[in-house]
Amino acid sequence: IGGLILGVIIQQTVTPFSTDLVVVLLKFPGEILIRMLKCVILPLVVASVITGLGNINARSSGKIGGVAVTYYVTTTVTAAILGLCLVSIIKPGSGSQDNYIGKDGVNVNKNTNTLDTIMDLLRGAFPDNIVEATFGKDATDLTNITRDDGSTYLMRKLQFKSGMNMIGVIVVSIVIGVIMSLHPEETAPLMKVVQAINDLTMRLVTLILWYSPIGIFFLIAGQFAGVENFGEMVAQLGMYVVTVLVGIAIHFFIILPALFFAFTRRNPLKYYYNMLPAMATAFGTASSSATMPVTFKCVEESNNIDRRISRFVIPVGATINMDGTALYEAVACLFIAQVKGIPLNFGQVVVTGLTATLAAIGAAGIPSAGLVTMVMVLNAVNLPVDMLSVLLTVDWFLDRFRTMTNVMGDALGCAIVQQLCAEELARWIRAPTQRERETSSLRRW
Repeated sequence: IGGLILGVIIQQTVTPFSTDLVVVLLKFPGEILIRMLKCVILPLVVASVITGLGNINARSSGKIGGVAVTYYVTTTVTAAILGLCLVSIIKPGSGSQDNYIGKDGVNVNKNTNTLDTIMDLLRGAFPDNIVEATFGKDATDLTNITRDDGSTYLMRKLQFKSGMNMIGVIVVSIVIGVIMSLHPEETAPLMKVVQAINDLTMRLVTLILWYSPIGIFFLIAGQFAGVENFGEMVAQLGMYVVTVLVGIAIHFFIILPALFFAFTRRNPLKYYYNMLPAMATAFGTASSSATMPVTFKCVEESNNIDRRISRFVIPVGATINMDGTALYEAVACLFIAQVKGIPLNFGQVVVTGLTATLAAIGAAGIPSAGLVTMVMVLNAVNLPVDMLSVLLTVDWFLDRFRTMTNVMGDALGCAIVQQLCAEELARWIRAPTQRERETSSLRRW
């Protein structure tokens, strides 16, 4: 709240000529926070997934994975359906005029194809070089080629793009963790090394958290200070923002707590209260991946979630659990159709919901990743892609609420998976290795 107030004051008082420099200076402490959080993501994800699965039986890990993925897909589909229902009832785009600000503010690839996006997602799950996957990934690039006779066709070409291939890293870590659980005695020395890396990373996270209030404060202040015209933004996109926020509020405060209580019989208010540090970090960074270290500490230390559950469920959730993104993309797609006066039949609405779900699962856990996957949703029902520049004016604001929803969904998923797999965890705890048994015998002696 303090950052928001400071940002609005600066936006109203500083002259436009000096606003850019002020915004850069305001955001700089927050940029340092994001860089520190991203620095620990790779060792944290790899070590947490391997230790989480390596310390339980492979059969148990299979059930945990199945329950987690089922929960994530269910909540994502529910969010997309909720968004479609709200935008059809409220109709935020009806009566609006197609004269929005910022039309030239974003460049998008209009040739994004649904099939290619899904294939890129699957291709990323099986990296050909695990080291390369830590800093880049292959993505299909479509180019319009004109033949000599004047006809055109799309040429597909795989291009290497920077950015961690999170899905590939997680899949490889899962395989390693499962193999280590099947051969505990042979892999015990490696498990100790991975566990030490995991403990070291969490100590680094603890140090970063001491700085996080300062970074979050300046991140929010800089973002609000950079808004050019609050009045024009609210007048043109007010109902759209209201529709998205209403949907997120229903999903965040009603649907997710109801699922949590139905499966765990625990008080959701207390659980939500214990997640406040993670919610503040999610709102400030707008990145579920950057929030992951804080999420670990909240669910394990404050909400008493088994580390074997959280170290597997949260990294997977940060990659595929995008409830807020699915809701946002469903609302945005129908909003654009309403503004353009393009009627959509029931089949097209269903395609919108399904594509929004797939696009959300394929979205990266980084700020504004939903804008990229939105192209896939719009192309699925032949809606104009150029309207994305309109949504960019408020995306930075809505993205923070979407991220909070995604992170809370991950945290609640840990409790639900732990409850449903409690018997399996108790029954299939990894047996101690020969060295551990010898060490225990020496200690008792």
